[in-house]
Amino acid sequence: MMARDNLPTVDWERGENTDRVKMQVMREEPVILQMPSGMDWSVDGGEFKCTADPDRGMQCDCEGGLLRKLAELNNMPELKEIADACEYSSSRVDIDPAGARIIVHD
Repeated sequence: MMARDNLPTVDWERGENTDRVKMQVMREEPVILQMPSGMDWSVDGGEFKCTADPDRGMQCDCEGGLLRKLAELNNMPELKEIADACEYSSSRVDIDPAGARIIVHD
């Protein structure tokens, strides 16, 4: 598991930073998305081949398609574009509901 504390963090801002995040993901550069509080994180980690980290309340190393599900649950169509970029670059995703973060990495 790589250290995730020194990764660039982008505030979601209603999807305004989608293009910037997509470019980073497509270049296979890790990035943390700081998402709004009150987001619906109720996804089935098993469906996206996640590894549960119950100590931190996270789902780790998920398939990028997980972002498509989060996009549907939260009416965030821009997140689907990030999911496409993840699939393009074979990036993996961690979700941290407690910290309202999505961590995209290789």
